Amino acid sequence: MLNLLATNHALEDQLRSRVHDDFNSFSDEAESEGTDSVIKEISERIAKPTFPGSYFYVADSNGKRLLGNLKDVPIAFGWQRLPGTFADKPAREPAHEVWGQGKVFPGGYFVFVGQDAYRVNVAENTLIMSYLGSGVLAIVAALAAGLLLSRGFLSRIDAINHTSQSIMQGHLKQRIATRGTSDEIDNLSNNLNRLFDSNQALLDSLQHVTVNIAHDLRTPLSRLRNRLEEIQQQSGLPPRSKQRLNEAIADSDQLLATFSALLRIAQIESGSRKKAFTNISLTELAEKVFAIYHAVAEDEGHTLVAKIAPDIKCLGDTELLFQLCVNLVENAIRHTPNGTEIILRIKCPATLEVSDNGRGIDAKQRSKVQERFYRLEQSRTTPGNGLGLALVAAIAALHGSSLALEDNGPGLITSIALQPI
Repeated sequence: MLNLLATNHALEDQLRSRVHDDFNSFSDEAESEGTDSVIKEISERIAKPTFPGSYFYVADSNGKRLLGNLKDVPIAFGWQRLPGTFADKPAREPAHEVWGQGKVFPGGYFVFVGQDAYRVNVAENTLIMSYLGSGVLAIVAALAAGLLLSRGFLSRIDAINHTSQSIMQGHLKQRIATRGTSDEIDNLSNNLNRLFDSNQALLDSLQHVTVNIAHDLRTPLSRLRNRLEEIQQQSGLPPRSKQRLNEAIADSDQLLATFSALLRIAQIESGSRKKAFTNISLTELAEKVFAIYHAVAEDEGHTLVAKIAPDIKCLGDTELLFQLCVNLVENAIRHTPNGTEIILRIKCPATLEVSDNGRGIDAKQRSKVQERFYRLEQSRTTPGNGLGLALVAAIAALHGSSLALEDNGPGLITSIALQPI
């Protein structure tokens, strides 16, 4: 680029220098021998040019053209740049711009001396095209680099978002991949991974505490219940004492059921049951649940309807999926008013669905009811421990799905999409 600029300046200086040399020569000749001698020399130069690309023009005091290889040049003093059309050349030859200088000599003669500016124009155009080309290349390179950087940046941000969403959906062992470049994104990813590790450690610690408590308390509770039963079977107890013993045994059973559910959830979340997955007939499983709970629903003042598609199969654990289906049906029976219609539905490709036309669950609480010990009835006066849907959610997660709760207008739809076969 600098070479082109220097070349352009050198050619322009060379052109101006040649014009000035001719003018100085003509001026000296006009002073010593007169203007007629200058006109004669110009005529000879036009006839036999010493340097190609030299142009001359002479006009008298009235502005009338006397001679020259240029057409009518404007009578103007100083430096001029004339278009190529002023050159007196055959039509087939290319017309180049002429740069030159005009001056009035003694006797009122106007003399213009010029040079073909082709080489200067070529260098100037080359310089301009070089600048434009460099600019375009720089812009293209900048855009390409920006696009690559932005795509790389956005892909890494997408990876962070994807991993975060996966962790929020229950896949707690997922971590953000790093490149080891120690840049800002890597530092952010490492910090987030440490945060996820800390959260998982806290959750694991809480889970271990829960499991340990359930293990440690279930045995003494079982012993307590057995002793209460032994006392209940003794003869001669007052009716009031027997009633109190029955209530204490029922409370013990509820506590044991709670601890059993906690241990069950912990076992499911560990993923150990996944090794025993087999091909299951979802159709037969639902028909078995319907056969068991059809009469139970009627006794509770409900109607249980089966809409089960034939020959629907999935991959999973038979016992756990049976428990899932039972929990959903029991939940619908227990928490809906008399006269509610409950539908147990199996549909393609492998979706298990229980719906009702009862009161439903507010949209803000649908995610909370899947948490352990959360109950819609805050007073907790009705039977239950708030672990039914938490167990269902754990079983669904083990099967690579999730528990979906939707409005049935009125009522609630609970569904799990399983892996079809």
